[in-house]
Amino acid sequence: MAMPMKKPQTISLDQQQAVAALLFKEARFIDNQQWDEWIELFDPQAEYWIPSWDGQHQLIDDPRTGISLMYYADRSGIEDRIFRIRTGLSSASSPLPRTVHSITNIEVEALDGGQLFVRSNWQCMSYRWKVTTTFVGHYEHTLKPAGDGSDTYLITRKRIVVKNDLIPIPMDIYNV
Repeated sequence: MAMPMKKPQTISLDQQQAVAALLFKEARFIDNQQWDEWIELFDPQAEYWIPSWDGQHQLIDDPRTGISLMYYADRSGIEDRIFRIRTGLSSASSPLPRTVHSITNIEVEALDGGQLFVRSNWQCMSYRWKVTTTFVGHYEHTLKPAGDGSDTYLITRKRIVVKNDLIPIPMDIYNV
């Protein structure tokens, strides 16, 4: 016997536009290396995770028990990464590449407590040392209302699935 489908909660056009604006702003902040503004899009407890592949079509399902390409349990990990990039402590990030992110196919689903689940596709063109490298994949964002009464949101979780089989250059937060 089939389980009854849960009726999806309605998302307003204003909410959909606010979500798209947030994703586009996040991409712009990364491309412009506006690190402080980018960090402020994340809730202090936000998880940032890039899982690795456990097979041809299977990702690891727990960042604490499997190998991740990158994992930060909260925003302090992102802040540390930006500190290393800014201070030159990340030799893989010197010089920083020029990047262009494209975000498409944005789907929004309402969750309990005013939170939203967002899935989107992304592509990043990264140019460094006269070479252009393309990374592709999809994002899964969990958002919560910013609490200011408007249709603005904070990122509480970002899961980045990288579809590339070959990663020919050091991959970092600006490439995904």
